[in-house]
Amino acid sequence: MKPTEPLGTQEKMVIGDGLYFLLIVQDGKVTHFTPNVSLSHADFVKRSVGRLPAGAWVGSATKNDGYLTAINSYTFYQNQLPASPEIQKIVHDKFC
Repeated sequence: MKPTEPLGTQEKMVIGDGLYFLLIVQDGKVTHFTPNVSLSHADFVKRSVGRLPAGAWVGSATKNDGYLTAINSYTFYQNQLPASPEIQKIVHDKFC
């Protein structure tokens, strides 16, 4: 599987400590991700889906000291705050 392919029914993937991923969440699931952090969020979205679909979320996820956090994309939301609890749960369920 290529990192930017839709995950569909793929099993959980574990993000190791210190790793960083870009990801898109839509309709209650992680739909796209990449460990290629040399991409901007805008380039990641463009390469993955063209344009961010209505209702989708894009951001980053990293795990430090065993704690996984999803962070909003500054490019799309003008802040780099932790994502909403709903997004945190979706990301955690997929990557922990």
